[in-house]
Amino acid sequence: MREIAFILSLSLLIYFSVTGQQTATFYCPPCDCVAHETNEVFDKNGACPYCGMSLLRTQSTADRSITYQQLLQYEGKYEYISGSTLKIMASPMDTTLYAVINKAKYPLFHVKGDTFKNIENTPVVFKRNDQGNINGYAVDNQSFRLITTDITKMVMYPRKELFDHPEDYAYQVPEETNDGLETGSINNAFNQPKRIKDMVKATIKGKYPDVHSILIYKDNKLVIEEYFYGYDRNTEHQLRSATKAFIGSLVGLAIEAGAIGSEQDRLMPYFNDEYERFVHMSDQKKSITIQNFLTYRHGLDCENNNPKSAGNEQLMMESADWVKYTLDLSVVNQPGKRASYCTGAALTLGRLIELATDQPLETFSDEYLFKPMSITNYSWRFDPDSTSRQTYSQMYLQPRDLVKLAAMYMNGGKWQEKQIIPEKWVQKTFEEYTSKFGYLWEHKYFVTEGKQYTSYMASGNGGQKINIWPEYNMITVFTGGNYNSYELYGKSTPPNQMIPKYILPSLD
Repeated sequence: MREIAFILSLSLLIYFSVTGQQTATFYCPPCDCVAHETNEVFDKNGACPYCGMSLLRTQSTADRSITYQQLLQYEGKYEYISGSTLKIMASPMDTTLYAVINKAKYPLFHVKGDTFKNIENTPVVFKRNDQGNINGYAVDNQSFRLITTDITKMVMYPRKELFDHPEDYAYQVPEETNDGLETGSINNAFNQPKRIKDMVKATIKGKYPDVHSILIYKDNKLVIEEYFYGYDRNTEHQLRSATKAFIGSLVGLAIEAGAIGSEQDRLMPYFNDEYERFVHMSDQKKSITIQNFLTYRHGLDCENNNPKSAGNEQLMMESADWVKYTLDLSVVNQPGKRASYCTGAALTLGRLIELATDQPLETFSDEYLFKPMSITNYSWRFDPDSTSRQTYSQMYLQPRDLVKLAAMYMNGGKWQEKQIIPEKWVQKTFEEYTSKFGYLWEHKYFVTEGKQYTSYMASGNGGQKINIWPEYNMITVFTGGNYNSYELYGKSTPPNQMIPKYILPSLD
């Protein structure tokens, strides 16, 4: 329990007050109402005027008097929970101290002296030795030692050489490599290409912080490929929850291979040899199908964004076995009726594939999905248990390979005339079982200038966004590091702002 509390203390982001005074704003919780299209915030508490949900409060007290040079004294590699490590780095761009965990950076804000706080107002206090040098930190009554000050720093500017002169950015057609993606010019793909170029310039200027890559694939050609903050096409980027969409792909491949009978099969019997018994077993739980989990209509008390839900992600991560924890949850709704976004459901499907195929999920995915598409540079450790508290059993893929996977889906499961995933499975994946979900893919709609645009989306914390736009023969891919954006800014990640402001209007 204390380990998870400590993870939250360092991983939740901070809302900074420029004046250094206590500030409070209110914002609508994650939903699909109009407030999120413009990232509207409110200065008074109450209900959202658009959807009626209770507004959430963002508050902090920040001292911005500390300088970048003063922040440098805290830099270093430190001990972290469960024998792991983290890095503390200072950014000259925004004069902010960051905790870097698994390549993700989380800001801490200065209060006074050697004390910093996060959004939970939990103090993070740096300690000094007799000589006055920093030698560790303490948080939640736990102390952690400084290991070394010799660290490789992350790139803190989008593109430092252009940061003060983003107008000097010059568009270049993406390079054609041997990965199978054809490339072309954005000037031939969009009616208003200047909007796309303006988006890149705004990112270079820092208007959309921590966007790591932007790729656009239009009319079967890669026309935009831009990287920031030191990332490039060879970087294997963490996907967070966007991994879930590809677990859905693997379920279809396991059915095609004959390891699983059908998505209409009941789910629980596949785990009978894995676990002796399940808590809260009932006829309703026995009726749950694989398809119920694929569409998040599981009926279990599992809802990520609901802190009162027994199956919310943070509570699940405190358990030793995340699959067992999920399957032990009580049924609170009729399975197959109401959708409820639940990380445990997708992880359980990954474990289902392992049991059905009698091999690790990584091995099965490599043989049936990645190798047939010539995707070789990726990382994935799938262990849905307490050993994955920092890595979440997520995939790491290169951005161009994300484009390839999305293009395969957009082409009915084919890549370079090879049928990778059965076309029928692709059709089922994008059917609208609820207003929001297909088979672990989300139906994402944008309304811009009075027009609705429809996409299929794989999404992950931090701004990992893979959107397929069938009507426009287009794919957009973003990767980023805006983790826990709602807690920090009270608004969604940059791609949800950039897509409707720049990309969609450029189509018409």
